[in-house]
Order: sequence, then C-alpha cells, then structure tokens
Amino acid sequence: MSGKVKILVVEDQAVVAEDLKQTLQGMGYDVPAVVYSGEFVLGTTAEERPDLILMDISLGKGDDGIMVAEKVRARFDIPVIYLSSHTDDETFQRSLLTGPFAFLLKPFDSLRLRQTIQIALAKHTIEKQLKESGEQYRTIFEVSGSAMMIVDENGTIAMVNEEFEHLSGYPREAVEYRKEWSDFFVMEQFAAKEIQQCLKGTANGAASLDAASLFIGNNQRTSHVCTKIKKVPGTERCVVSLIDITEIKRAEEEIRTLNAELIKVNTLLKEEVAERRNSEKQLQHQASHDSLTGLPNRELLFDRLKQALAYEDRHNNLLALMILDLDNFKTVNDTLGHVVGDILLKDVAKRLQQCMRQYDTVARFGGDEFVIVVNEMPDIHDIVKFAEKVRELFQRPFYILEQPTYVTTSIGISIYPLQSTTVEGLLKTADMAMYQAKSEGKNSFQFFTESMSLKSDERATMKKRLRSALEREEFLPHYQPRIDATTGKITGMEALMRWQPKGAPLAFPVEFFPMLEESGLIVPAGEWLLDKVCRQNKAWQDRGMEPLRVAVNTSARQFHQDDFTEKVAQALSATRLDPHYLEIELPEKIIMDNITESVRKLGELREIGVKISLDNFGTGYSSLSYLNRLPIDELQIDKSLVNSITFDPGEAAVVSAIITMGHSLGKKLVAEGVESEDQYLFLAHQRCEEMQGHYFSRPLPPDDFEKLVRLFPVPT
Repeated sequence: MSGKVKILVVEDQAVVAEDLKQTLQGMGYDVPAVVYSGEFVLGTTAEERPDLILMDISLGKGDDGIMVAEKVRARFDIPVIYLSSHTDDETFQRSLLTGPFAFLLKPFDSLRLRQTIQIALAKHTIEKQLKESGEQYRTIFEVSGSAMMIVDENGTIAMVNEEFEHLSGYPREAVEYRKEWSDFFVMEQFAAKEIQQCLKGTANGAASLDAASLFIGNNQRTSHVCTKIKKVPGTERCVVSLIDITEIKRAEEEIRTLNAELIKVNTLLKEEVAERRNSEKQLQHQASHDSLTGLPNRELLFDRLKQALAYEDRHNNLLALMILDLDNFKTVNDTLGHVVGDILLKDVAKRLQQCMRQYDTVARFGGDEFVIVVNEMPDIHDIVKFAEKVRELFQRPFYILEQPTYVTTSIGISIYPLQSTTVEGLLKTADMAMYQAKSEGKNSFQFFTESMSLKSDERATMKKRLRSALEREEFLPHYQPRIDATTGKITGMEALMRWQPKGAPLAFPVEFFPMLEESGLIVPAGEWLLDKVCRQNKAWQDRGMEPLRVAVNTSARQFHQDDFTEKVAQALSATRLDPHYLEIELPEKIIMDNITESVRKLGELREIGVKISLDNFGTGYSSLSYLNRLPIDELQIDKSLVNSITFDPGEAAVVSAIITMGHSLGKKLVAEGVESEDQYLFLAHQRCEEMQGHYFSRPLPPDDFEKLVRLFPVPT
C-alpha cells in the first residue's frame, strides 16, 4: 500500500470525532474526512475511497453504525472497525453479521487503537492476496502454465518445463531421466500409488491430489503443491502438473494467526464488557446504599418513600415513617472505639432487616440514625404493634467480640396522611417526635403531636435570636478571679460568656449554650470571645494593671476545627497579647474524643507559648492512662467534686488523691466552685495551689473586675 493509509472517521459527537482525528493524524494516518451522520457515509466513501473506516455504532438519528456498515459492505471492499462506549449481547452479535475487522470499546488508549488498525489492514491485505492467488490458481490449473513433468511407467522423470526448474531449484539436465518423481515428495507411498492408478487406467486416465503435498526442492527447500496427473494417450507415460500454493499456505497461516489474535482481542473485549457491567452495577449499588451497613441511603430512601406515598394515596392506607436514634451511642464510641461502634451499627442494621416485611424499607439516615418506612397499615393499633416489635429488638444484647453490649433506641413516628402528606414533612415531624422520646428518658417511641411543632418553632426562634445577637455583639465576657491558696492574691482569671438581649435580663450560658452548640454558632461565638478577652487583657496591661493570665473555655467544635491553632495565633497577633497571658481551657471529654489529634494540637498550642488546662478533671473515665502524654500545664478539679468534700468522705478522698497524683506528674491544681470557708481550708491543707469560686468572687463585668484586682484584700 503506497502513501499514507486513509481512514474515514464516522462519529456523531464532534468533540470525540475531532480528538480521534488528531490521534490518528499523530500516528501518521491520513484522515480525509469526518462524517457525523450515517446518511453521508456512502457518498463520502465513494468520493474519498478510504483504506479503512472507524464506525461508531451509535449515530443518533437514522441508521446506526451497523446498518451503515452493511451498506458499505455491499458496495465497497473496505474493512470496518466498530467503536462503542457500551454494548449488549444482541448489538454485539448483530455487528458480527456485517463482517467487522475489529470491535473497540471506548475509552481505548492509542496503543490498542494502533494495534487494532494494523491487524485489520494486514488481514484485509492478506485476504485480497488470497483471493487473487486463488483466482490465479484456478486459471493455471486449467491451462499448461504450471510446473509440469512427464513421468514414465516406472516413475522416472522424462521431461520438465521451465516452471518446474524454478519450483525445484534443479536445472533441467539434473532432473530428466535421473530422478524418480516420488523423490520430490514427502508422501512417497501415496505419490507412487497415484501414478500407478493413472498409468493402469484405474483413475480414468487422470488423478488429482486435492490436499497439498510437501514438495522437496534443491537444498531441501520445501513448497506446498497441488498435483494433477494425466495419462498421455497411446503411451506409458503421464503428465504431472504441479501448482505451487506455498504463498497461499503462508497467507492462510497468517490469517489463522490474525484470527487467533482477533479472537483473543474479542475475548478480552467480552471480559471488559462484563467487568464494566459489573462495575456499573457496583457503582449503582454504592450510589444508593450505605457503605457500612449495606442499607439504602438517603437518596434511595427518598425515592422509595415517594413511591410508597403514591401507592398509599391510591389505596387509602396509612404509612408510618419511623426515625430511630441509638441511645448513648457516643459512649460506645468513646469507651470501646469507633471500630466497635461500626460493628454495632452493622449488627443493628441486620437485626432491623430481619424485622422488616417484604414491602417495608429500612435505611441508614446518617451516624446512628435509621429510618423505617412501614407500608399498608390499616390503623394506628398496627403501627403501635410494629413500633413495639422494633423496640423489643433492642432489649436483647448485641454480642461484639463475644462480649454482650446493650444499647436502646428512641423512636419518633409520623403517619401519612395524618401528620403530613410530603416526604419532607414526614421526616421533620418524625424527627421532632424522636427528640421528644429522647427528652422523656429514651428507650421509647413517641408519635408526633402539634405541641412538638410548637417546641420546634421555639428552637428555631432561639437560633435566629442567637444569630442576631452575634451580629449585634450582644454577648459579653465576665471575669472570675483565681486565687493563690497560700498568699490570697489574684493570680489569674477565667472569662465566662454572658448574653445581654436588648430589653431583657442577662442570660447565663446554661440558657443559650446548648442552642449555640446545636446551631453551629458556637464556633464564631468562641472566636469572638477569644479575640475579645485577649484585647481586654492587653488593654488592662496597657493601663498599668498587674498582668494576669486569662483562661478561655473552648468548645469541642471549635477545638476540632483544622485551623484552630492558627485562629489562636491570629488573635494573639491582632491584639498584641503575650501568649504567656492566655490559657486555653479544654474539658477532659473533648481531649479524650480523639487522643491522637488532641496531642498534636495541644503540642502546637504549647509551641506558640499558650498555657493549657484540663477542665472538669475527675469526672471522666479514661484520661488517667493518657495524662502523662498530654502537654498540659494545669488540672482543674471539677466543682461537682469540690461541693461534696466537706460532707462526703469518699469524695474528699478522691479529691485528695487527684491533688497528690497531679503533683507527682508536675501539674498545677486548680479547684473550681469553691463556695465556703470549709472547702477552702480543706483544699489549702491538701496543697491545692489555686482556687476559684463564689467564696472569693462571682464573675464580674470588665470594669468591676478591674476595681477588684486593684483593691482585693488578702483573706485571713
């Protein structure tokens, strides 16, 4: 084939077609045209006469690529390679009927494209040569232009022609009357038999060997030949015509090799199609199911719930939507670890599935929340029975790592069409009912009532007020002093947030902190407080007040922010407060949520010079084993322990042990909530370094606190 190979691209997507064209041109092929519709293929083929056509099966409107290829096959001798992004067995089998030279599944790389094109072109060339050789063979077989020899009755060669000389590699004089004709054939016995039959006339004066024989020439060069033997009338001789079909045999072998390669490619293609189908099924399942439990996820739940509402609407039945939240699941995660928590969630999912009827749905809604959709309920009594059945599933222990684990659930129930007629409405009302079950002691179920909606509205109103309060800076810090137990001097202070709504009494943290946490406003509120107290402390120092360290409480959400350390550093830089005069207070529970993260972040805070104290110490359950690893400066004894030391010997012993242990680890001890002289004297006797509480002073606004620092008397 002279010149560049011309390839016609048939592809209805312009971007794909252009990319394919550039790829082919980069390989050195000529792309004379790109056709975007099947109706223009025949005309372009007739005009351009390409050497090969790349045909996309999917061509939009009109005939698809298979139908177009069939029309090309009827008019032109041009090989076709099919392209497709996906196919089914029916399409694949239909394409085979058109005699394609290959089938490529998109996406394919340039190497596979080049190999497939080369195989197709080579196969087409060989087939053309084979066809031409066959035609030539038939012509030669009928005339005397083939290698010929005259053989006498004993098999000796009497005469050969010039073609025989070329075939055998022997000169004429080396063969005539010197060679037995059977010497040239591997199948000597068979050759002798054939000639004897011809000479005796038992073959009607002629015989032929349809199968190819191996012809041995000079220097043991072998060729494949077909032989025709004909007796010369009136003589004891016969004429043997030899047709050299070596090239045909070689072509046939090459075609067999190419076919084997195509079979291999097609086998790989089928495997790839099967793998892609399996991958698509897996992706579809993953997109609609929870990866941990295998239950339907939110997307599939919403789809099934919509279908269920449409069905119940036609059949006038009740539908119950139940939201289940595991009680105290966080405790399981904190005490036993997240791996155990995941095992528990999977076991809960299995137990819930066993409880479901064929047409019900149970889905994981997120975290430790599950949703059940119960269809075709005749009345409320049936829904109550079903809810009792679900709740009873949790009365038996879950065995995790062969250990019994007990967990209960709080269930909120909303009924279609009584509570709502929409998916969103049912989920919202069931969620309110679930929170009501939580607030009433857990391990129960509650149906939604209108009073719950009122409480929900109140919560929404509170969130709006808090957001507005943050924007209008209605929050303000109060400061409570810390006292040195030995000297009675003020050694530091703790900043405590208060809320002063316009035209309303001062609000304390217990009244608004839970809602700040729930709404996520605790993060911006905490950042505001940090900046405010750093700025205030620096201002006091600039006015000549004795420098004091200010302690700031930090919420779990704020501490777990990726940029928490950066935010602390920015606040110090913006206010120009020396890091030595800032202390970050972290409740014990926050640190224990993720020890690895806590050690890293506390180390970062220590690096910038900030002091760290462990708040509420003594009320946790697992921090003692990690205490030596934590880069902290102070331990704050929780006020719940301090309140009991004067009348509960057990609690007094615990506090005494905490102080002793803290000193042995080199930590400073600070007692919170000191409200009486007896508490003060007990703690001082136990060598607790610092104290804080109403016995010394309640939290004060900034101006009052400044006066206290300047005038505070030493207790006797």
